[in-house]
Amino acid sequence: MKKIIVVTLTTGSRNTTFNECLLSLQALTNINGYKIDILVVENNQHPDQHVQKIISSYKNSEKCVKHLLEPIRGIPHARNAALNFAKQEGYSYLAFIDDDAFASKGWIENLVKTIETNNVASGPQLALFPESTETFYRNAAVYHERAIVDGEGIKWAATNNILIDISFMEAKGLSFNPKLINGGEDKELFLRVNQLGGKLIWSQSAVVSEHIAQSRLSVKWAMRRTFRIGATGFMIESSVKTPFMTYLSCIFKGGVYLTKGVLLLPYHAISPKSSTLNSLCDLSHGIGFFYGLFSKGRVSKYT
Repeated sequence: MKKIIVVTLTTGSRNTTFNECLLSLQALTNINGYKIDILVVENNQHPDQHVQKIISSYKNSEKCVKHLLEPIRGIPHARNAALNFAKQEGYSYLAFIDDDAFASKGWIENLVKTIETNNVASGPQLALFPESTETFYRNAAVYHERAIVDGEGIKWAATNNILIDISFMEAKGLSFNPKLINGGEDKELFLRVNQLGGKLIWSQSAVVSEHIAQSRLSVKWAMRRTFRIGATGFMIESSVKTPFMTYLSCIFKGGVYLTKGVLLLPYHAISPKSSTLNSLCDLSHGIGFFYGLFSKGRVSKYT
């Protein structure tokens, strides 16, 4: 029987959605020939009592909920702790979901169908907005998933919805880059997976959903996030390209985003299906790429 470990990371700052996430994982459809376990990686120096209380409430649940404390703060360290756990415990596949998201019942089942002849399977994370959210934010691309055709090969994936073949990761000696402490560690890793011959496939039916917190519905948050994505681009690009091509790529992409932000501003301003926030985010994304060239991809804070 093959074993799957489904992982969510937490620091205890989002316990309401964390509990909802675990509830949805308990409800996952069972798959013939597979055993599904759940792992909570707590990224704290010491166990948080609220996190422990939530985990203990699942003690007698059908799907076992395991706990792992990773004291070194930072998403790459927590993800690597999960990856190492999966290797040591003999799991065939490792899945990731965010602690502010919840899975559809067939999430893992659909990812398994996709990964059986591939190395990585990924799917969409749908945004769930507060009821009173303005179209200015609802129509902004920063809150939505990429548009990808079901079954299409992809060059990179995000760890908000993913299933990974552990044997491939072991064979290639792959892990998350701890230098990308402020984000981008997932894209960087899966670009390397692709470069080393790994097959990454999109499963449109493998759906998870994310609650968009009210605190994220602001121009400041959206622009800081896209700036950070651009700024980490240097380190991400340098993982798969020569230094010269890394600089060239960042200059080109930065220029494209800046140009796009300016030229499409009239469209975003008048289209009922779009938002001027898209142009603002493109501009901050482009500026981020140029900032990354000078900082070598270092940013002060993850947003």
